[in-house]
Amino acid sequence: MKRRNLHDQLREISMQIVALGTLVETALSQALQAVRSGEQALCGLVIESDETINTLRSELEEQAFRSLTLQQPLGGRDLRFLSSVIPIAADLERMGDNAKGVAQLLLRMIPVRAAGMSEIQIDPSVAVDRKQKGASGQALTEETIISELLDLGQEALRVLQGTMQAFKKSDADAARAIWQEDDVVDVRYALVRHDLMTMLSGIHAISALQQDALIMQRLTYWLWIAHNLERVADHCTNICERTVFFIEGDTIIKASEAE
Repeated sequence: MKRRNLHDQLREISMQIVALGTLVETALSQALQAVRSGEQALCGLVIESDETINTLRSELEEQAFRSLTLQQPLGGRDLRFLSSVIPIAADLERMGDNAKGVAQLLLRMIPVRAAGMSEIQIDPSVAVDRKQKGASGQALTEETIISELLDLGQEALRVLQGTMQAFKKSDADAARAIWQEDDVVDVRYALVRHDLMTMLSGIHAISALQQDALIMQRLTYWLWIAHNLERVADHCTNICERTVFFIEGDTIIKASEAE
């Protein structure tokens, strides 16, 4: 009877983790839609959902501690699972914070975004290096930066979805594959950050400010938004590591240099 109760509890905790992941996916998706449209109502939904996410995370932690205390699994996968779901829930909750952060930044940006996006551009025909061009090599504008931001966000969302599928299916190989996808997100973030810093610095900033007094404030907000999106993938790598651990007991997820 005791083992059956434990297995029922583990199944329920697993389902709650999946439910928490679904809430976070929805929040991140809505935040990206808000980046695209600037719609305040979407920002409100993301911010409101954060309380639900926080509550479910707390309930999960309580249930995991209760199972550890009352059922006292002696070892093996059950113990590894219960010790892993607590940090997994924490990483999911922090991703909810990242989505909320994007929504809050978009709301703060409203006064400086009301006049519309700047059409100021750095012409690649006079560029001397990559620093004066967008990721595509085309003219670097606020529009192209937002497009890069959305690509970054969609990649982070894809990594989150893959992470939750690997957890749901208890698929260690899938978790390892998704873990490696963080490199793609890092590259996209580096490009966005590079382009933003280009427009924020030197002669480009002076020229831009002369034409649009609000552009520097908006670009700073976009930079913070990009950081929030990049952090989503970092939390996913943590979950992938924990997934491999509770399935296989392996604390090393990265393939060996020889391979």
